[in-house]
Amino acid sequence: MTMSAPTGLSAPRANITGYKTRNVPNYTPQQMQLFSQLLGGTQGEGLSKGLQSLQGLAGGDEEAFGQLEAPAYSAFQKTLGQLGSRFSGLGALDSSAFQNATSGAARELSENLGSQRMGIQQNALDRLLGLSNTLLGQKPFETFLQKKSGFGDILKHALPGILSLLGG
Repeated sequence: MTMSAPTGLSAPRANITGYKTRNVPNYTPQQMQLFSQLLGGTQGEGLSKGLQSLQGLAGGDEEAFGQLEAPAYSAFQKTLGQLGSRFSGLGALDSSAFQNATSGAARELSENLGSQRMGIQQNALDRLLGLSNTLLGQKPFETFLQKKSGFGDILKHALPGILSLLGG
């Protein structure tokens, strides 16, 4: 008699008298290694770093966002330099117009970066959740219970063959 049991990386241990737990792999050894790497996220340097990067972005890691935002800050510095040149040529660096122009550029930068952060963070969360759902839906093993065969079972199955060999 064979009964199905839940599947997963570690098979449940059944304490049913007369039965033993059996696992049949659904994956090749190479597929199982990849599955373990993805599930654990600790093996394979590139994979581990990729998962850590996604986790950092999903969690709002300031260092990760700082690297992504560096080009925008560089462009902002260039914009401030252009504004300063334009207003200094007019002799108006102390004017409210210059203050308004720099404040407007800073506000625009802040809004753009905030929007991009939210999009990147949501994308990272979606990717992590998608990967988790994919991994949780996998069945690396089929686990089932198999009746233990004792000496009586062996004798019962072997006796007819032995008798036919003996001639009756």
